[in-house]
Amino acid sequence: MFFCLTGVVLDIAAQDLRDSSFIRKYERSNVAEWNMGNYSAKFDFRGFGKRPSSFMLAANTNAYTGLYLNYKWVAVQYSWGIPGTELDRNVHLKHTSFSFRYNRPDMSFIPYYNYYNGLLLQRGKERREYDAFRDMRYYDAGLKFMYFTNTSKYSYKAGSSFAERQLRSAGGLIFAATPQWQRINWVNPSNALIKDSLTYKLLSSDPQWISMTLGAGYNYNFSIRNGRWIISPAVTAMAGALKEVNNDNPLKPVFELQAWMNAGYSGRIFYGYLNAYIQYEQTNLIVKKLNALGNGLSVTVGYRFHSLPKKILGIL
Repeated sequence: MFFCLTGVVLDIAAQDLRDSSFIRKYERSNVAEWNMGNYSAKFDFRGFGKRPSSFMLAANTNAYTGLYLNYKWVAVQYSWGIPGTELDRNVHLKHTSFSFRYNRPDMSFIPYYNYYNGLLLQRGKERREYDAFRDMRYYDAGLKFMYFTNTSKYSYKAGSSFAERQLRSAGGLIFAATPQWQRINWVNPSNALIKDSLTYKLLSSDPQWISMTLGAGYNYNFSIRNGRWIISPAVTAMAGALKEVNNDNPLKPVFELQAWMNAGYSGRIFYGYLNAYIQYEQTNLIVKKLNALGNGLSVTVGYRFHSLPKKILGIL
């Protein structure tokens, strides 16, 4: 089961200096959404200066569906896996995800946490059969910060979540920073499935590391029919360094590439869009390279509504 809970969202009012001929807010500020999609996460271990190894772990990912509600300053999302769509239908491995988003016109903060309880090892490149590492756990937590330029004419929210209306086409540079902590915890190590000695040495040593990456990218909102239709592609490239926590090894480089695109209808009451993304990260640990590849495709349909005339519990 895939679980995602997005916590309290603080949308503090501030003086809006944006060009109203390019960006406009919707009168109905609250939304209810339904979404459905699929995602993939793979972890490839390679030697330095060698051909790619055949050792690749994958999360037992599946298709999911879920609901999202944003009312005033509270936002909650819950998603669950669709039975029968797993990579290996005979194995039940869990993925837990938590994120919190705080958006301003010129910046975005996204703390996140991912936990995979169990990973899969594919038997050969062409066969859709897997062996399960039921006691291997992967943790990933961090904070993604993005700063946007040209915010008087370009709205990141208009292209990313269709929360605003981009009346005329515009784009802006993205500057990003991501501090991150990662860990692989193998509870009961065994070399029965891992023939490569260096990979076994790495995974059985309970590796964990912290990293910092910095980078830049670009996002452009193509506005069609005065913002009723939006196509919003974006790309970022980042680089930085990592430090392994449980040893005295020197700093090692980290590289990351991300690309995504949203496209759909942004109406005054109803909206809907497709999202596609791909993310590649190369982490150079002391004995191996860990290449992580994630991608996904989803569809979202939303409804905008007004706030109630009276407060709920005297708070909302």
